[in-house]
Amino acid sequence: MSKLSAIKRKARQRNSGGVFPESMSVALTLLTALHRLKSQRHPSVNKKISPYDRHLFYFVYLWLTGELVDCKTIDDIPTIDILTGSEPCRANALRRVRMNNISWVEYALAHDTQHGIKWQWQPLPNGLNAYFSHALTQSIEHWDLSVHEKEAFIDWVTTKWRTPPSLSGRYRMRRDGLFGYFKTLANLDSSLSTLSKRTLLGEAGLHHHSASAYQSQDSDQLRYEIFHAQTRYLDRLRQVLMDPKLEPMLNIPLPITANERSLLHKNDPLPEHLLVAGRIAEFHLDLTEATKTYVKMPALAIGSQRMLEVDKVRHFFRYLHQQGRQITHPQYTTSALRELVNFRANELALLFIVLTGARPTHAITLEQAYCFNFQYAIVSDKGRWRSIMLPDYLQQAIQRFELLKQQLNQFFPKFTPSPMVWFEINEMGEQLPLTARTLRHFMMLNWSQCFQNDRVVPYQLRHFFAQHARAALDPVLSTQDVDQLMGHSSFGEHLGSDMHFPASQRKLKKHLNGISDFLQLAPIMEESRYVQLQYITALL
Repeated sequence: MSKLSAIKRKARQRNSGGVFPESMSVALTLLTALHRLKSQRHPSVNKKISPYDRHLFYFVYLWLTGELVDCKTIDDIPTIDILTGSEPCRANALRRVRMNNISWVEYALAHDTQHGIKWQWQPLPNGLNAYFSHALTQSIEHWDLSVHEKEAFIDWVTTKWRTPPSLSGRYRMRRDGLFGYFKTLANLDSSLSTLSKRTLLGEAGLHHHSASAYQSQDSDQLRYEIFHAQTRYLDRLRQVLMDPKLEPMLNIPLPITANERSLLHKNDPLPEHLLVAGRIAEFHLDLTEATKTYVKMPALAIGSQRMLEVDKVRHFFRYLHQQGRQITHPQYTTSALRELVNFRANELALLFIVLTGARPTHAITLEQAYCFNFQYAIVSDKGRWRSIMLPDYLQQAIQRFELLKQQLNQFFPKFTPSPMVWFEINEMGEQLPLTARTLRHFMMLNWSQCFQNDRVVPYQLRHFFAQHARAALDPVLSTQDVDQLMGHSSFGEHLGSDMHFPASQRKLKKHLNGISDFLQLAPIMEESRYVQLQYITALL
C-alpha cells in the first residue's frame, strides 16, 4: 500500500462508521489502572474521604470528559466543584439530583450556541452514576486534591504502566487509548448527530468542520443522545468483563464504607425524566421556605438558525405548482413560451436544491456531459467534483423541461442545443445561464407572495435538506450518510477515493425519493395529463 493510500484509509477510518477500538483491550487497560491505583494508594476503611477515594474520583471524571489525555502537570488538573440543584451550571462541576426517590449525578457540559458558550447539566451515563451518586451521598466536601496528591496523581497517570500478573498473557491497549476512549467512540459513532459530536469533541475535533452549520437541535435532544451514547460505550466494556476471573477486578471499595461494587454498575430503575423518548430536560431546584421543587428549564437552540418550516416549504412549492399551471397552455406564442421556460428553469433549480441538497452555486444546473441518463450526475462543489443521485421526482421534472426544449426549436430559429440541462432564454431565444442572483430574486419574489415580510434565500433549502436527512426515520440515516448527501468530505473521501456499496446506495436512494412525498409535491404526471386535456378542449 502506498503512503498516499494509507493516509486516505486512515482519514476514512476516523470518520463516522469507522472501526471501534477492541473492547477487551480497553477493558484490560482500565483494570490495569484500577490495580495500579490500589497498589499505590492502599484503600482503607475510614470515616473520611481518603486519598484513594479522591484519586479514583478525579480519574473517572477526567476519563469521562476526555481530559485525562491532557493531564501532564498539576496545573492541568481542574478543581471539581460540587454544587446544589439551585446553583447555576459552570465548568468542572457536579451536582446530585434526587427525583422520584432516585438520585442521579449530573456533570457540566459546554454547548456552543448563537449567544456563545452555555454550560448545561448532563446526566452521567448509566454505568458511572452508581459510583458518583454513592460518593456524593457520603460527602460533598473533602474532594479537592492537595498539591501533594496532584503530584501523586500525575505520577500515577504518566509513568510507565506494567501489566499486573493476573492479566499477563492478555493484550491490553496503550493507556492513551483508554484516556481518549469516550472521545474516540463519539468520533466514530455513526448514530450520534454532528451537533452531539461537536458538543463532545469541540469544533476542532469534527471530521467535517462545516457539517454542524447545517443542522439544528435543542439541548434536550443533545442531552438524550449523549446520555445514551455514553451508556452504550460503558456497556461495551462491561459485557467483555463477564469472565469470572476478570469481573472481580472491576470492583472498587466504596468511599467511607467497607463495601465493594463494580465501577460500571448500572442503575435500575431510571428516574422518569431519563425515560422520556428523544429528550432529557434540565431542571433547576426552586427553593422556598416551605418547599423544594424541581422546575423544568427551557431548552437551548443549538446549530443552524436558517431552517425553514416544513409547512412553509410545502406551501411554497404548492404555490409554484399552481403558478406553473396558470402559464401552461396547449398552444404558445414566443413570449408565453419564454415565460414558461424561464419559470420552469428556476423552479427546477429550487427542486434540485431541496431534493439533492446541492449548493446554490453560480450556475445552478447540471452539465449535459456530466449527467448520466438523468439518474446520476457529477457536480463541481467548492472546487471538487462529487457525485449525486437524482431522485425520481427530479428526473420527471427534468423530462418535463426536455419537452419544452423541443418547442424552443420550433419558435426560436436562433436556439441551439445547450451544454446545460436547464437554462433561461432571452427574447431572441438565446440561452442565458441561470445564476445564483437570478434564482435568489425568483425565490424571494414568489416566497413573498406566500409569506409577506419573510426574507429567504435558496441556500436555506440546503439547510432544510440537511435537517430532514438528520431527522429521517425511514430509512434512518447515519452521520456518514448525511455527510455523503451534503457533499461534506475530507482527504480520502472525494470522488474517486470514496467507497460506495449497493446496500448504502439503495438506502440513500430511498431517502431521496421520499422527500417529494414528505413535501407533498404535486405529481408531475398529473400535470401532463392536465395540459393534454387543455389541448383537447381547445380543439373542440
